[in-house]
Amino acid sequence: MSNEPDDIERTDSPSLLGDASEYLTSRRSFMTDAATVGGGALALSALGGTAAADGHEGDDGNGSGGGSGDVSDVDVLNYALGLEHLEAAYYNDFLDSHSESEVENSDVAKYFARPTLRYSVYQQIQDVRDHEEAHVEALTGTIEDLGGTPVEPAEYEFPYETMEEFVAIADRLEAVGVSAYAGAAPLLSNRDLIPPALSIHSVEAEHQTYFQLLHLQRPAPDAFNPARSMDQVLPIARQFVAGADGGGGRMFTATVENVSTPGALNVDRADGVVPLSPPVWAVYSGGENPAFVPGEDANEGTEIVAEDGFPMTLAQTVASAENTTDSGVAPSPGGSLETPALGPGESVEFGFSAAPGDHFTMETMFVQSNDWFYGFEGLSLFDGEEPVSGDVTDHIAVYDAGTEADTAPGTGPDQKPVQDPEAMDVGPTEDEPIQLAAERHPDFDIPDASEVIEVTIAPQ
Repeated sequence: MSNEPDDIERTDSPSLLGDASEYLTSRRSFMTDAATVGGGALALSALGGTAAADGHEGDDGNGSGGGSGDVSDVDVLNYALGLEHLEAAYYNDFLDSHSESEVENSDVAKYFARPTLRYSVYQQIQDVRDHEEAHVEALTGTIEDLGGTPVEPAEYEFPYETMEEFVAIADRLEAVGVSAYAGAAPLLSNRDLIPPALSIHSVEAEHQTYFQLLHLQRPAPDAFNPARSMDQVLPIARQFVAGADGGGGRMFTATVENVSTPGALNVDRADGVVPLSPPVWAVYSGGENPAFVPGEDANEGTEIVAEDGFPMTLAQTVASAENTTDSGVAPSPGGSLETPALGPGESVEFGFSAAPGDHFTMETMFVQSNDWFYGFEGLSLFDGEEPVSGDVTDHIAVYDAGTEADTAPGTGPDQKPVQDPEAMDVGPTEDEPIQLAAERHPDFDIPDASEVIEVTIAPQ
């Protein structure tokens, strides 16, 4: 995020992608694997537009497509255009109904103590809107240069009422856009289109960073961001299209609260409460849980979370997994990164996006232990077409990572509360697979998960 002087001229050229079309060396068809995205026309229809590209019924050499069901560069660009229409409409909807004074006196804007930041929130949202409209214009011009017909915007419905809800959706909407560009750019057959497409991608990432800050999220929690396919993006986008059929994806808000109280553990140390480390979370589509699998050895990230509570190695592991569609590290209470532990009575909130068939996983350290963590083995986020909603604590369990020899919870010299806060890998090594803590240590007094942690998930 930059804070530019007023006398510096911004150049948001609407011809960015249009200029790229000047470098096209032919009008031949550039086809991609239709199986990858399920067909351009069908995919874009689900978003709310139509992918009517000239020559779509046959290859006429204009670069717009081959036989029916094939996906051309025009289809990929129309897919991006559909998303840009959606984003532009979202910000226009907000700006049309909120004044500058209303925005900059909101609790969200007050997050910025510095006046130059607080009193520029409205202008920043205007800038984002202007960028999205510039993207629409550029994509429209390029599609027309390629001989295609640009998709039209749909009718949209946006489910927010407060400034906080608007920011939360903007955070996730931009995240979906970033991952969509990352997934779609490699599908472009004409290589001259890729650099300008990636220049839009980087601007979308800047938008996401800004709204993550307003949403009190870590602005860059992962070393790798997942790429989404069209099949993964379209169901999420469809939730905003008025009158769209069921079966679409959703944006969710998750809340993790430490509900432990003195005496949760029958020990004197830390009054018997159980602090929690910053939760690492991921949404994944098919295949194996990218965070942990009971019965298998813990990966390095899980070992570090379970022994010492540090989240970043695991966050990088899950973000780089091929089947991860969304991931991150939950913010610390109040947004502070200097007091990351989640203490009794404290809670954190974060957002994510998912489509039917996706699963959710999470890890947070059971701090009064040698190497235990609370985790979801793999929570299904949909029951058929209906999104999960409400308290999901029953689906979480405490696991022993099997990497360090255990003493009973709240006892012994090698558990985190009696170590240096920066210490890592202290204590005798154990070489066992991940297992439910209660199964490995039936003689230990282990509180029920509901006595320590509460997790709720709400679709937006």
